[in-house]
Amino acid sequence: MTHLFIGIEDAGEANLEALLGYRAVRRARPIVLRIKQESAKADTIEETLKSTTGVEVAFVFSGLGDSDLTPRIAEILSGLNVPVVLAGIVPANRREKRETLINAYHALERLEEHVNTFFIVDNERIAHLPNFEDYYSSYNRYIASCIADFLAGTSAAQGSGAVADSERHLSMPMNEVVKALSFDDGPGYVALSRASELTKGLWGYILPFLKHKPLDLRTLLRVSLEKFSVSDAPPGCEKSVTFLQVPHYYILSLIHI
Repeated sequence: MTHLFIGIEDAGEANLEALLGYRAVRRARPIVLRIKQESAKADTIEETLKSTTGVEVAFVFSGLGDSDLTPRIAEILSGLNVPVVLAGIVPANRREKRETLINAYHALERLEEHVNTFFIVDNERIAHLPNFEDYYSSYNRYIASCIADFLAGTSAAQGSGAVADSERHLSMPMNEVVKALSFDDGPGYVALSRASELTKGLWGYILPFLKHKPLDLRTLLRVSLEKFSVSDAPPGCEKSVTFLQVPHYYILSLIHI
């Protein structure tokens, strides 16, 4: 089984390219498609998607105000019984035209029937910055880092050799993750965030006998809450999923508890 990654138009392709920069993601050897409106034909897209086999889940990256390709592709994938995770970029209220905003929310409504999980990437998060377009690249890398963590915590990514065999049994299968991020009667809407902390200083990584320091989980949680991919912390959250990537030393400690 493998993953299908689809980048739609410039914004979606930029997100996809940032994710493919991670070695662990490339090792999983996903099927990668890049689709643009001017070169896409309905019958060709459908034929290409139907020809892909052994796909466990499809990750679709798209700017929701860009085109009507995204709902069409999601409909084809759901018709093939392939779970769809959409990383959808919502245009910023203060920076975009009203028509673009309306198109984005209409796209969300059309996609509800076909998408299992929405990863919401809200450009409002950076819209207050001067020359905010200059921050697209770093924001794309941040979103990619969140999704890379998500992939590293699943058995599919681990099966590629990205994670040690001894840790593999602690992973969460991809289908269970998608189920955890959605609902029986509809899709889930997810705000992404991440935080990281070194468990050793520089000398600790040079001299292996130096022990790891305890993780400060409260600080990690506080930092991640400040870095959501949406402009405001989501109220009324019904679920949350956390992937904690730690050294093998911590894994052994957890096993023995």
